[in-house]
Amino acid sequence: MRASGKGERKSGLRCRRQDNGMRASGKGEGKNACRYRKREGECVVTVKIGDGMGNQMYNYACGYAAARRAKEKLRLDISECDNSTLRDFELDHFHVVYDEKESFPNDSLWKKIYKRLRRDIKYHVIFEKDMYHVDKRVFQKTLRGKYLHGYWQCVGYFEEYFDELRAMFTPNYKQSKEVVALMEQFQTTSTCALHVRGGDLGGPNREYFQKAIRRMEQEKPGITFIVFTNDKEKAKECLEHGNQAAEMKYVAEMGRFSDIDEFFLMSSCQNQIISNSTYSTWAAYLNTRPGRCVIVPDFHGVDVMALSDWIVLS
Repeated sequence: MRASGKGERKSGLRCRRQDNGMRASGKGEGKNACRYRKREGECVVTVKIGDGMGNQMYNYACGYAAARRAKEKLRLDISECDNSTLRDFELDHFHVVYDEKESFPNDSLWKKIYKRLRRDIKYHVIFEKDMYHVDKRVFQKTLRGKYLHGYWQCVGYFEEYFDELRAMFTPNYKQSKEVVALMEQFQTTSTCALHVRGGDLGGPNREYFQKAIRRMEQEKPGITFIVFTNDKEKAKECLEHGNQAAEMKYVAEMGRFSDIDEFFLMSSCQNQIISNSTYSTWAAYLNTRPGRCVIVPDFHGVDVMALSDWIVLS
């Protein structure tokens, strides 16, 4: 699944108490950062946050739901993000809530050994066994605090808290006037976000997109397609010369936007045609508009990621 590109790293997270007892992320100077205090004997759910933005959202959603379900604190381990030269911690772009955050360097063998030993001694570590089935161990009580290590991309881990997650996955940064205006335009006109994935894992082929466009036009006649892609050459190969009647607009030609800007623009469209991508899957999750149409390719694992009213095309 696709992970979004690099975003700006934020420093000095400030925290605010929420009604559910967790704290919300925010931006502030280091001197204003929260001082976390662990209560004696208090259980904590710790979740590893890593890879691109879409994967981090799944990590967080599973950890948040596990903590809420057990009425325990939530800790984010962002070591993987901080030690990566390719990925940043992206969740501070949203109004996510948590109680603690930790990070350990791994720039030497001894630091890597210390981190591993500390984790295995301190926590009840749950390694994801199968990405395509819900692991019931996530829901079970443990003597030590749970440490969740995996991708956790099954909707079943957090479906009961979808409303809370959607409320948190809203912009926690100042959007430009151009982005705000385009979001309003996409929300109020017949639009379909169309995500063509390139890069590391590739994405669906031309046949899928041709079928998806025809199906969307049947469901929503006269719709305008807003194309989102990190591989414009591939997008043109997949979309052009076969759907001449379809109105296509590339978001990259509307302005210069960051990955997080494009994410919110994608979720603002009234409908979505997505790729095998956590990035566009979450954009579609955030679309709760009545009568929406979401089309997703038939890849291995789609049955545990797609919502029940989405259209799956082979």
